[in-house]
Amino acid sequence: MRIAGRVSFFLFLLSTCQAFSQTDTVRIKGSIADSYTKRAVPGISIINPKSSLTIATDSKGFFETIIHRTDTLFLFLPGYHTTKFSVADSVKKDNYVLHLTIEPLSTGLSQGVVIKAPKTLEQIEEDRKKIGLTPKELERPEMMITSPISALYEMFSGRAQEREKLKGQMKEDERRRIFKELLNYYNENGLIDLPEKNYEEFIDFCNLPSDFLKYNTDYEITKTIVAQYNKFGRQSGLIK
Repeated sequence: MRIAGRVSFFLFLLSTCQAFSQTDTVRIKGSIADSYTKRAVPGISIINPKSSLTIATDSKGFFETIIHRTDTLFLFLPGYHTTKFSVADSVKKDNYVLHLTIEPLSTGLSQGVVIKAPKTLEQIEEDRKKIGLTPKELERPEMMITSPISALYEMFSGRAQEREKLKGQMKEDERRRIFKELLNYYNENGLIDLPEKNYEEFIDFCNLPSDFLKYNTDYEITKTIVAQYNKFGRQSGLIK
C-alpha cells in the first residue's frame, strides 16, 4: 500500500507538471514594421535566448511562434536597434496578435526626422556608465556545475552563443546611440558642424570602442571626437 501510495503521488505530480507546462505556453502571431517608414521588415531574427530558438519574419514582416509566457524575445537585424518584448505582463490568454516596430540606426535622407531636444552632458554621462550592462534576460543562469563536461556544455551551447551574440549587438547599439547623442550636443553648442546624414560614416571613421565612451571624462571624449571631426571634415570635404 505504501508503494502504491507513492506511485499515485508521483503520477499526480507528473500530471500537474504537464498541465502547468501546457497552460504556460502561448502562441504569438505578429508583424514587424520599420518605426519610421511603417513598412514591413522581412528577415528580422526573433531570438529566444532561453530555448535557443530563432525564427525570421517572412517577406511581409510576419512571424509565428510558441513560447513560454514568461519568455523574453529579441528582435535582431543589422542596421536596426536590437529590441526586446514579452507578453508576461499582458492579460493572460493562449494566443496573442502583436504589431511591433523596430527602429533603424539611421533614419536616412528620405525618411521623416523626429526632432528631439539634445541631452545634456550629465544625461549622456549617465547613459555612458550603463554601456555593456547585461539585461537580466541575457544573464547566464545559475546552475550546478557537476563536472567539467557540464561547464563546457554551457559555454559552447547554442543557448549561450545566442546570449553572447545579443549582448554584443546591444552593446554596439548603445555605443552608436550614445555617440549620436554626443554629436547632437556638439552640433548644438557649435563645437562641430556635422550633418546628421554623415553620423554613421563618422562613427565608423572614429572607431572609438565602448570602453572609451564608458570610462573617459567628458573633456577627453570631447577633445578626441572634435579632433577626429577635423580630420574627417578635411578628408570628406566638409571642411574647406
